[in-house]
Amino acid sequence: MQERRIGWRVALAALALVATPAAATAQSTAAPGSPMERALESRAKGGDSAAVVVFEIADFQCPYCAEFATSVAPAIDEKYVETGRIQWVFVNLPLHTHPLAWAAAEAALCAGVAGDRFWAMHDRLFQEQEAWTRAENPRARFAEYAADLDVPTPAYQACVRDDQVASLILQDLGSVVSAGVSGTPTFIIMKDNEVLEQMVGVRPLEEWSRILDEALQ
Repeated sequence: MQERRIGWRVALAALALVATPAAATAQSTAAPGSPMERALESRAKGGDSAAVVVFEIADFQCPYCAEFATSVAPAIDEKYVETGRIQWVFVNLPLHTHPLAWAAAEAALCAGVAGDRFWAMHDRLFQEQEAWTRAENPRARFAEYAADLDVPTPAYQACVRDDQVASLILQDLGSVVSAGVSGTPTFIIMKDNEVLEQMVGVRPLEEWSRILDEALQ
């Protein structure tokens, strides 16, 4: 756990360069074992000590974000993230035009808090985006997804009921707005605490491979 904790703190230090000071300080001082810390840890994946960090700024109700998550991201994961060559961190930007985006962000982060299953819920939400956006009760659908993914139900329900991750979503919003980001998906690629590239929209795997290979040199 200590190695992983160091990893997300390094990622947060990098994000602080494009965030408001208040948000960066609040996230970096999350109490050990708190819901905030568990949410932060769960939403970062890949190499804890990787020099290259990619911040995915996205909205769970955004169709372009779903397109990236289902068509491009799996290949990036396999080649760069699962091998530990880079670290990948998800940052929420629930747009006001997407009324269910906040609840979906809460569901993903609570899956991380309750069962360290943020990325499994992330994938499920994007894969099933059309279904839950049309569901009569999207929050109930999110709870079903969490149960399917073996997230402990009492802990998940408590996280949602008590708004345990609301402050993190608000801090994400403050960070990305301060950085001038207004659309999703946006990707900020950093190396050794310096921004190398900022990309907006769904780019082909070939472009991603070129940019990441150059960053890793």
